[in-house]
Amino acid sequence: MTIESVFTQILDSRDGIVFGMVIAPWLTWFICFLIPGYREEPLILSINLWLALLTMMLWAGYLAYTTNSGGWPQVVDQADLLLLVAPPYYLLTSLWISQRRIPLEWIPAFRTWKGLIMVTGAFLLLSWMLSRTRIVLFASIPFSHFLGIMALILLIGYWAEMLNLDIKLHI
Repeated sequence: MTIESVFTQILDSRDGIVFGMVIAPWLTWFICFLIPGYREEPLILSINLWLALLTMMLWAGYLAYTTNSGGWPQVVDQADLLLLVAPPYYLLTSLWISQRRIPLEWIPAFRTWKGLIMVTGAFLLLSWMLSRTRIVLFASIPFSHFLGIMALILLIGYWAEMLNLDIKLHI
């Protein structure tokens, strides 16, 4: 199975997928309404948030694949608008509903998300610095110092999560 065949199958079953992404956050809210509890609600909301994250990763993969193979004109010409709008809707609606039900810090998936966001931010900064690095840098400072700077950036991202520096979502 290739990436193209996966996205072709998604396009073939578009109606069911879009319906599922539109109804899933509200179905999660309804289940939490029927089965309230301090142990049940975080689990149900966590599963919903992980599914929303999975759809966003597929969405990002689709956009990366199409822009690399044909550019934005191909995305505009061939992409299905509902399939492009549904994953961000699913993610934002799931976060909004989860925030309305219980504090986001109680949801295991959200705590993991915060860690992933911090580490991803550190890696983005690291990759940006590495793309800007020239041979002159290696000639002017020892390589071990350069690796130490990179490790420090990653540690800052990790410690920010460990110290629970909150990133408030105002949705």
